[in-house]
Amino acid sequence: MLGLDRVGALDGFFHLGGTSLQSAAVAVALDEANDVVVPVSQIHRTPTPHELARWLATAPRRPGAEPAPSVTGRPGPSKPVPLTPSVAKCVVLPFELVCPTTWWIEGELDLRALMAALGDIHHRHQALHARYRRTDPPTAIIPPNPGMPQLRLLADATTEHDALDQLAEAVQQPLDYTQGRNWRAALIRNKTTNRILFGIGIHHIAFDGWSYGLLVRDLSHAYTARHTGHKPTWTHPAPTLHQSYDEHTRLRNAADLQTQRTYWREQLRDLPRQGEGPATAPLEQTLAWGPKAGHTVTVTPEVLDRWDRAARDQRFSRSSYFVAAFASALRAIHQQDDIALLMVVAKRGSRVLDSAFTTRLNLNCVRVRFDGPQDDKLVLRVDETIRDLMRAQDVPFAETADDPAAGLSGEVVASLPTFVFQDNVVVPLELPGCRAEEVVDPYAREVPNGLTVEVLPRVDHALLRVTIRTDYLPYSFAEELNHHMLRFLEDGPAGTPTAG
Repeated sequence: MLGLDRVGALDGFFHLGGTSLQSAAVAVALDEANDVVVPVSQIHRTPTPHELARWLATAPRRPGAEPAPSVTGRPGPSKPVPLTPSVAKCVVLPFELVCPTTWWIEGELDLRALMAALGDIHHRHQALHARYRRTDPPTAIIPPNPGMPQLRLLADATTEHDALDQLAEAVQQPLDYTQGRNWRAALIRNKTTNRILFGIGIHHIAFDGWSYGLLVRDLSHAYTARHTGHKPTWTHPAPTLHQSYDEHTRLRNAADLQTQRTYWREQLRDLPRQGEGPATAPLEQTLAWGPKAGHTVTVTPEVLDRWDRAARDQRFSRSSYFVAAFASALRAIHQQDDIALLMVVAKRGSRVLDSAFTTRLNLNCVRVRFDGPQDDKLVLRVDETIRDLMRAQDVPFAETADDPAAGLSGEVVASLPTFVFQDNVVVPLELPGCRAEEVVDPYAREVPNGLTVEVLPRVDHALLRVTIRTDYLPYSFAEELNHHMLRFLEDGPAGTPTAG
């Protein structure tokens, strides 16, 4: 996994330069080789081959694979399917929680093949056609006839800006997942350039950043087949909702949850409210929908390279120096030395969950305590905090926030900003005879909270995208926050010379 000629039995995976994404790949590889259930948190808790081997000797083995659901004969009545916690929590969220994905298409688009390919994906993935029920606990019903997703053909636009606005309005309309309306697609042509803007909106209950790669691969495969007049054939069936639930249960049962809960109680004790803004509103209001705006800046290749070289030398992760930049910016604005933010952690590292359309996102808290005005060890301490977080990632923040022993108030929870490092694999959409170019939205349309900072890595640079709720924060706050983050990154790692 690390590309090394030799690894000693007592060498630590992360001290050798392993990343969180690679730790998920290790968990999958161990599962495939040994049919053993391996939570990613366990790679962080036992990072040497020696420690991991001792744990594997007593780890739970995976039961035999469930048969694929039958596609012949008359379907019987569907029984309620239990949901994983990350999906279940979306059942109480608004219908507006729609994740958009958009491409400009150049070339001769085969509309009939596209419509058929969308139908193929709709039938393949239960998450896209299930009816999610607001029961206690939440469940889903799989309809015997999934139907087809909605594809809207919009009237031609006169400019690219007009096309983007119209498509966003069409795709972002609320989706009633209780009725199985979980996603839609739309097309609009810019009659000036003859380019087509193609957009897909999927409710967050069935979609996340990792699902994006599955969507693009499946759409490219199905469209290619339909374009040549054939039905697509799949190497493996997609996991059912029930298989995803069972897999999550096995992973959770294999984790040391009590130790993780103890860590979170200590980590979050006496957590202060974070600045102003969303905390002035009730918690239930911060979970509602509201107007948003965004501000994006570019981290240049030169700045990124300096930090990445320091990260390799000092063994800290990319996400760590971006979290440090975010925390430092909040400190500069709020004049607080105890900064906390919610970090999105995707539950990856399972061959079942990694191939499922779903939301596998977990929120955990990163707490940053500053040590004086010039904190030269900040990034290293943030990195150690994130490593502790990854060891305790199986306990969601929501569970901790409801724990009386943690002592968190609703006001404190509502004030926490969110950090997302989008390290998902970026896959190009490949449609025969066409060229597709992904569109990066100016803000994260799907987030309901007051403040979210995302890092969007690209081939040789990165984007910092700040999304704010404008009913809580002025647009100038997003600009100021990005200014402070960019200044922190441009100043460079402690102990390294600046350019020039």
